[in-house]
Order: sequence, then structure tokens, then C-alpha cells
Amino acid sequence: VSDSMEAPRYDDETGAPLNEAARALIEKGKSDSGAGGGAGAPSGSSALAGIPEVDIAEGKWKYVQIELSCKDGSGGKETKRVVRNTQGLAYHPDMYHAAMDKLERQGLKHVKGHVIGGGRIEYYPEHKTISIYGYSKSFGRAPGCNKKSCEIVQRNFPDYKVTWSDDGY
Repeated sequence: VSDSMEAPRYDDETGAPLNEAARALIEKGKSDSGAGGGAGAPSGSSALAGIPEVDIAEGKWKYVQIELSCKDGSGGKETKRVVRNTQGLAYHPDMYHAAMDKLERQGLKHVKGHVIGGGRIEYYPEHKTISIYGYSKSFGRAPGCNKKSCEIVQRNFPDYKVTWSDDGY
């Protein structure tokens, strides 16, 4: 966030946006917006193929499931679901913004992202466990989101015990 733009603020109880910066982040996550605009996908192999399905931080953090999309070589649309969180961020819209900002910094401005849902992830490498549960107050409940996130995470952490639940916040 630049110096001229106010930092996004959210209600700690409801997750509701408290200022325009927060409202804008939530709207961007709900729309099919890109990392930063730009031209179509580069030629050659899929732009989405090189993007990891899972990028999560150790410990207990909120997370978002994002559907990434971009144009494929034949003019169609290619999609990929990813699971993301970032250590130190407190709100789901901030998790989305960090994920899309990282793609932009990697030169993938043409990749768009839409938040499917979110919740919390507890990731403990020393115990080889990952627990996915809850929901996002900012983006709302998304039936099936935690189950799908569990499938994505399990595929990428085959030696871990990965569980999910829609219970809790």
C-alpha cells in the first residue's frame, strides 16, 4: 500500500471492511481481476503450469482458495485452483492481495484471480499435520471450499496428515 493510500482496515468481529481500501480489496477478490492488468498470456507452455498449487506458512493463519485464470494459446480460458496464506497477515483480503502481488512481481500480470473462499490453516511440519477449517467473514462461507483445499494440499503434501472441517472460525 502506497503512502498516499490508507491501509485496509477490517472489523475484528465481523471481518467487514472499515474503509475504502478494505472495500476495494474485497471487491477485487470477488471479481475476476488480474494481478495488475497487462496483455495476454505469453506464448509457449501454460502460464499457470509453473505456479505452485500450494504456498502456505508454518503455524496457524487465515488462508484463501483462489481460482487463477488466463487465456490459453487457442484463445480459450485456462484455470487453476491454488491455496495461499502469508505469515503475519491478519485478514483474508490481505492474503489474496499478497498472493496476487507475488504473481505480479513474477511477471504474471496477465493472470487473473477470483477468491473462492477461505478459512484457517494450521500447518505444523514437525508433526506432519495440516488442518483446514472455518470460513472467511470477509468473503463469506463457500460450501466445499475447505474440502477442495484439503484435496489440493494433500496432493502437494502426500506424507502429511491433512484434515478439513467446515466447523469453527
